[in-house]
Amino acid sequence: MEGDVMQTETLVGLIGLGGAVLGAGGAVLGGWLQSRTAKTERLEGYRREAAQAALSELVQLRHELMVHYQEHPAADHQYGFSGPFQDFMHAGQRRLMAMNASVLLIPHSQLRERLEAVYEVGNAWLLVPGLRAGGQIQWMQSAAREGTEILGAFLRGDPLPPDSPGFAGMRQHVAERN
Repeated sequence: MEGDVMQTETLVGLIGLGGAVLGAGGAVLGGWLQSRTAKTERLEGYRREAAQAALSELVQLRHELMVHYQEHPAADHQYGFSGPFQDFMHAGQRRLMAMNASVLLIPHSQLRERLEAVYEVGNAWLLVPGLRAGGQIQWMQSAAREGTEILGAFLRGDPLPPDSPGFAGMRQHVAERN
């Protein structure tokens, strides 16, 4: 009888030890999964913040271009060479640079590539000979519109849209010049 009691106590002790080991293992596994999930959520947050910052720059740029074009319809060919116009366009260029810097933080190579093209087309107004002020604004406006569409799709979780026909032509022109 005494041997049976000892065997029962040993069995109960082993079962308790096994439960403790399983509990500790579960706690370690749960902690690891929680840590991994938190890291994924943190990276997702950084990705969204960077995309939203880039989108904000493009939305603001589109608005500034629209207002400027309404206030200065670019009927005067010389206006495109004026200091105020050049200052305005360089301010737009800085917005494109800020957009591009934000995009570098997003771990999505196709998105970064597409928005690099937006950046190049948006800055092509500097390189296209004979482009008048209205045309320069249209190039930058087209780039900002394209970038807005791409980032909007990305933030919604939709597939990235193809280049719009007008933007594709501008992109081709820039590629041929480089």
